[in-house]
Amino acid sequence: MDFMKKTLNQVNVHENTLYNIIYDLFFIAKLQESEDNIKNGKTCTLEELKQHITELEEKYANNNIG
Repeated sequence: MDFMKKTLNQVNVHENTLYNIIYDLFFIAKLQESEDNIKNGKTCTLEELKQHITELEEKYANNNIG
């Protein structure tokens, strides 16, 4: 809850729509999550990421066939 209060203070609620505020909250939460992951060593190399993407593409390649 403290995170949301801090985050909402960064968002200009007078000039944004509800959608924009929710988007900003989600974006800031993901940035915080990323910072926490980096601090805790939960990272991967670019090669590991490329391999993961390739595996996902192969796994879901046939799902679009109608």
